[in-house]
Amino acid sequence: MTDPTDLENLLRAVAVHDLPGARPIPQPSQPSAQATEDAFALVALAESEKLLGPLVDAVQSAALVLPNDATDHLAERHEATMLWCLQIEVRLLELGRWFAAAEICYLVLKGPAVAHLDERDPSARSFVDVDLLVAAEDLDRAVEVLEDRGATRPWPQRRPGFDSRFAKGVTMTSFDGIEIDLHRMICDGVYGLRVPPGELFEGVESFELGGTKMRAMSRPHRFLHAAYHAVLGSPTPGLSSLRDIARYMSAGDLAPQAVVPIARGWGGEVVLAVAVAETLSALDFDAPGWAQWLSSTDTDPVESGRIERQRREGSSIGRAKVDALREMPGTRLKAAYAFAVLWPTAEHLEARGLRRSTMWRSLLHRP
Repeated sequence: MTDPTDLENLLRAVAVHDLPGARPIPQPSQPSAQATEDAFALVALAESEKLLGPLVDAVQSAALVLPNDATDHLAERHEATMLWCLQIEVRLLELGRWFAAAEICYLVLKGPAVAHLDERDPSARSFVDVDLLVAAEDLDRAVEVLEDRGATRPWPQRRPGFDSRFAKGVTMTSFDGIEIDLHRMICDGVYGLRVPPGELFEGVESFELGGTKMRAMSRPHRFLHAAYHAVLGSPTPGLSSLRDIARYMSAGDLAPQAVVPIARGWGGEVVLAVAVAETLSALDFDAPGWAQWLSSTDTDPVESGRIERQRREGSSIGRAKVDALREMPGTRLKAAYAFAVLWPTAEHLEARGLRRSTMWRSLLHRP
C-alpha cells in the first residue's frame, strides 16, 4: 500500500464506511515495517483531508485495523485536532456575545454547525476556522467589532461600500491566528447573487454550545451550501466536503424532492447536479434516489460554462466576474460593480501587490 493512490482509495472508503451500501474497508497488509509506515501515512493524509474523526471511528468500530503504533499516533493527532476545534468554539462563543451586544444578525456555517447538527458525534467533523453568515446590512459593523478586538483583514475592500453590496464576505484574522470568515453570501459570483439572502435566515435550526444557543441554516440549506462549496469553492473538492454531501444524500429527510426545488429556485440546479455527480463518482455508497434524479437531469451547457469559469478563476479577475456583472439587476448596480472591480483603490491594489494593468490584462486574456 505504498502507492499514494492506494492510500487515497482507502481513505475514501473510510469516509463513507458507515453509510448505506458502503463496501467493507480494504484491510492493510499483515503487520510489518512497511505496513506501519503506510498506516502513519494514512493518518497524515486523513489529517490533511480533515478526516481524522472518521478514521478514528473506523478503527474503534474494528472496520479498519491499524498497527498499535499507528493507532496511538492517530489518537494523538485527533486529540490535537479536537483541542483546536475547542479553541474555535470558544471564539464562537465570544463572537456570539460581541455580536449580540452590537445587535448583529448572523448564523453559524459549515464546520461547527455540521458537527453539532449533522453528525452522530461532533468529534467526527473537524474544522479549522469560524464561518458566519452575516446579514449584508450588518457586515461593516461586524468587521468593526472584530477590528476593535484586534482582528485584521488582509487588505482593504475594493472601494468604500463594496463589501456590503457585492463581496462574498470578509476574512478576518484574530490576534491569536484564528481565522473568522464573515460571509454575506454562501458563494461568490453568479450563484451567490441568485440566492435570496433573506431566505437563508428562514427555518433556521439551533444547537447548544457551552450552554449557549447557536443558530444555523436549515438542514436543506446546509446540504446546498455544502454542494455549492464543493463545486464552486475550488477546482477539485476535498474529501471532507464530499463526505458532507454523501451524508446528506444518504439522509431520508433530504431526498431530491426536498432539496431540488430549493436549488431550482436559486438557479443552482446544475451546481447541485455537479456536486451529486462528483460525490457519487468519488465515494462508494448507495443513494439510489439521488442517482436516479441525476440520470434524469439534463445539463445546461450555458450553466456548465459558468460553473467551469468560476471554478477555474476563483476570486481572481476574469470572465466569471463578467458573468456576475450580467447577473446584477439594474444599470446603476452594474456600473458600481464594474467600477469597483476595474478601478479598486490604490490601497487595495498595494495591499494585494497588484497593478491595474495586470488586472486588465488578466481579464482580457482569460478564455
